[in-house]
Amino acid sequence: MAEPRSRRAVCMLVYNNMVHDARVRREARTLAEAGYEVTVIAIHDPGRTPREEVVHGFRIVRLSRSILGIGRQEMAGALRRRRSRGVGGPGPPGGLPRPESRLERAARLLLFPLRRVLVFLRFVRRAVATRADAYHAHDLNVLLMAWAASRLRRVPLVYDTHEVATDRARMTLRWWACLLERALIHRADRVICTTQLRAEYTQRRYGIAPPTVLRNLPAYVEPQPSGLLQERLGLPRETRVVLYQGGIQPERGLEQLVEAAPAIGEATVVLLGSGRLKPALARRVAARGLGQKVRFHDAVPVEELPSWTACAYVGLQILQNTCFNHYSSLSNKLLEYLMAGVPVVASDLPEMRRVIEDTGAGVLVDASDPGQIAEAVNRLLGDERMREEMAERARLARRRYCWEVEQGTLVELYAGLFAERAS
Repeated sequence: MAEPRSRRAVCMLVYNNMVHDARVRREARTLAEAGYEVTVIAIHDPGRTPREEVVHGFRIVRLSRSILGIGRQEMAGALRRRRSRGVGGPGPPGGLPRPESRLERAARLLLFPLRRVLVFLRFVRRAVATRADAYHAHDLNVLLMAWAASRLRRVPLVYDTHEVATDRARMTLRWWACLLERALIHRADRVICTTQLRAEYTQRRYGIAPPTVLRNLPAYVEPQPSGLLQERLGLPRETRVVLYQGGIQPERGLEQLVEAAPAIGEATVVLLGSGRLKPALARRVAARGLGQKVRFHDAVPVEELPSWTACAYVGLQILQNTCFNHYSSLSNKLLEYLMAGVPVVASDLPEMRRVIEDTGAGVLVDASDPGQIAEAVNRLLGDERMREEMAERARLARRRYCWEVEQGTLVELYAGLFAERAS
């Protein structure tokens, strides 16, 4: 017979490996420090992540996405090797890989839903096994799992929507996302959004009570420029770095940044991060002969990131206004630049405009225009006094735009949820 617990237990679900997810880590740590027993169920990446670990007082449990021990990447690699050898028929001339056969395509299409069903069952089973007093879904892709576990346990459900899941860039199966969110959002006992604009949108769309706004604010630190970034890239310590940090993904303004790079003055543009656009972007940089002007560095652990960010002269958040999710965004990187005391060139979008106008720590641009990006960067490169004034304003904003201010909202949400449950 299991021993009774003296603390409330919260089980969070997230569909990533929890290596770079700063928001989920902050929330889990906050609840653990508030006295809750917190378990985060995430995805296991063999060779990259441990199956289980305890960090900052909470436990991470990672589950496999594989079918019978064969992971998605291994299966894709096997298919590529099979086609490159011409198995199943002669390949095309020139040594190119053989096109995917009908049988291979059918197998791939069959395995995708099978894998999702298996992952769903693994998540729900493990979530129920935690015997949690509340389940917390981090985004729509785990909401159905968290809802199933909460119903089986008959305990509250919290839906923490990091994005506008029904209006994202380049999304597929939009109809399914809309149907799923509409069906389940009314079953959640609490809904969390990351910005006021998104909260108002969600309330209007679904006719629910006002969601709680929990912004993506970084933990308070006072990092000092160390030259670490310049050193790792083999640059002189005095090199002025124009930094983009975050996912190297489409519609983040990175294509526009490469276009703008030749017009940017005496500085090196650095892209710090990883993502599916990175190979194509690197090829574009090489084709334009910008290898010395634009440099790449892989993502670094979230705990180390502030020390890297503080090495920048200017930070870039040039998200493209291509969907409501982007339009309503207040991204991590904008606030991380401020925490590091780095002035920002930012997209002129409502939530980012609100922060820049409040702090005076940056310049707003039409991020779809490479000319405006280059012009704004050059203003900061060419006017050291203005740049230093903005850097000082960023440092002054640290104590207002930090997680230590925001985390009380999450603690109050759970205190109210359990008090309501008890009554």
